[in-house]
Amino acid sequence: MAQRNFAVSKILSVSDVSDKVELPAAIRKHMQLMMNKEENSMELTASDRWGQEWTLKYCSYVRKTGGPKNVLSGAGWRQIVDDNGVRPGDKLIFSRDQVVGADGVLEYKIQVKRQTKTFFRMSAAVHDSCADGESFYEEEVIKPKSQPRMTFQGNAM
Repeated sequence: MAQRNFAVSKILSVSDVSDKVELPAAIRKHMQLMMNKEENSMELTASDRWGQEWTLKYCSYVRKTGGPKNVLSGAGWRQIVDDNGVRPGDKLIFSRDQVVGADGVLEYKIQVKRQTKTFFRMSAAVHDSCADGESFYEEEVIKPKSQPRMTFQGNAM
């Protein structure tokens, strides 16, 4: 069993997907506890819900023209984006859990979710009491390695 230390989420921008993810400022106090005072970056391993591990780099620094900047980057982030088709508008959830009874073992978790909109039309029998509409749900973007990515092959219609 794990106890959540922190969780931050954000909607990914174009620059988050093409380069590195700028994380919310609230993460700084949690991550600074794990770093030496002289250091401003660290490598960490985060796992997705399938148990796949991704090596990421966390970096925190103060900009000359503003406050602190906290980013996740590295080859692991690039691999998540490339392997899973992560795109702007997806939601990143980055968290750290402490495993209870495991002498303080910390686990970083990473998820990327995409909001999907579906439209539905009610049947005539139900239509009088309910309106046609749309529903939203979030689906996990990061897929298990054993599940191939879907690609379209053939001629465009």
